[in-house]
Amino acid sequence: MKTESLSFKYPLFTRGILGGLFVGIITVILNLLFDYIYRKVTNYFFSEFVNTYSIIFFTIPTLIAAGIVYALIMQYIKNGLWIYIVLCIVLATVIAFIPLGPNLLPTGEPMPASARGLTLGIEIITGIMGAFAIPYFASHTKIWEE
Repeated sequence: MKTESLSFKYPLFTRGILGGLFVGIITVILNLLFDYIYRKVTNYFFSEFVNTYSIIFFTIPTLIAAGIVYALIMQYIKNGLWIYIVLCIVLATVIAFIPLGPNLLPTGEPMPASARGLTLGIEIITGIMGAFAIPYFASHTKIWEE
């Protein structure tokens, strides 16, 4: 008897969300590793604003949203991959350099130079993962096809 293989492919929107979630989890691990190393090297231990919870809270939802944007761009725009990558790089660049402003703490006080370096690194890691890892995992056939 011949068994027929049923193939199922997840919709692009689902792959975008789950790809964003998976990349978000990986990126949290990378960001926490960067946070640990950065704090050891610079002896910066102030963690009222940038800490483990804020890294997790901002990284995962940001990359899930990026996965949704990826799916929408890929579905509705020709050459969507290139547009998505350029959009991610532009947004990551703009967001990464926001901490270089003079008064970024909620109290209105200048942000310490060590905190600027920490947030800059985290934002760059998140931006790179959003730009390149989400498209890879959202379109990787061995993950999404049975």
